[in-house]
Amino acid sequence: MVALIANSEGVDVEAVSRGLPERTLYIFFTGCAKVLARPFDKDAILCHRLVSGGTRFLKSKKHFDKAYALFSRPPRAEIGVLADRGVPEGTPGMTAPRRSALVPYTLDFDYVFGSLYPVGRMPTTGCAVALWLLERASHANVCLCGFTGVAGMQFNMHVEHDWTFEQIMLRCFVKRGRLRFFEEGVSGPAGTLERICRHFPELNESTIALIASNVLANRYTGMERQVARLWASTKLERRIRAFFKRFSR
Repeated sequence: MVALIANSEGVDVEAVSRGLPERTLYIFFTGCAKVLARPFDKDAILCHRLVSGGTRFLKSKKHFDKAYALFSRPPRAEIGVLADRGVPEGTPGMTAPRRSALVPYTLDFDYVFGSLYPVGRMPTTGCAVALWLLERASHANVCLCGFTGVAGMQFNMHVEHDWTFEQIMLRCFVKRGRLRFFEEGVSGPAGTLERICRHFPELNESTIALIASNVLANRYTGMERQVARLWASTKLERRIRAFFKRFSR
């Protein structure tokens, strides 16, 4: 079992550790201090986002120090992940995967998947690693933990990522039996679509699903941008509130 642990409010690492087999390899990301309350003592790999063609890390040294302090023993491996913004169809592919001298292993999402990701948006590190595993490690039994694609009250969800596209891709792998989510309750049935299908018997389910996905993607993208602006505009107020809250305890 390979368990990918998102830096998400929706993940409970203690529950994941209890619920998965003993021989599970856990994959964490640089900002894992968000989800690890105490040092982790199981087999783990640590992934870091690389930028500028692999010449530097996205996160600062303080994030690395926090991450390393939360592992009882050194991770089994450290992997650098390269994933730039999506490019238009027909863009010439890379002739060779990029390598970085900063880490022992480099995963180049753009070389493997080309123009798969939506134009102008950037894959999350978690999704990039998940898709690479699912496409390149056919024997891997992959479990995603905390990959809800839903914004919480504490952690930012950056608008440069296409969360809708990523959830659709991952759910397709679930349908193919290649992947499962630890949080089984995140994918309930859509009763509204069933009613629409009954009203339009001349349209097959795949056609209605495609229409629905386009509508939802457009609505979600618009809402995502508005929420991001609102979140940014209230950043100072939230910091002040958190500062005074510490003294009221």
